Amino acid sequence: MGSGVAFYEYDFGDSWLHRLELVSKRPAEKGAPPARLVDGARRGPLEDSGGLPGYEEIMDALADASHPDHDEYSAWLADMTGSTEPFDPAFLDIADVNRTLDRLF
Repeated sequence: MGSGVAFYEYDFGDSWLHRLELVSKRPAEKGAPPARLVDGARRGPLEDSGGLPGYEEIMDALADASHPDHDEYSAWLADMTGSTEPFDPAFLDIADVNRTLDRLF
């Protein structure tokens, strides 16, 4: 593990392991947030999705309208996200993450 790399386990029951990497340090500018996300891969996992096997099962069911659990997972997803928009597991809204970081710091 190189310096500037950390791992964070989220949700000990589902065991999501996130890799965080510090890519640069710069002198702080007045009013600048202490942390910014500059890049990433995929959005965060859904809460209580059952770890990687459960998440893959949910994604398979959502991607196939004929899947026997499609409607159930679609309703669950709408409950979890507060939206009926299609779920794209590859989408990462970096601007939204940075707005959240701004609010936290």
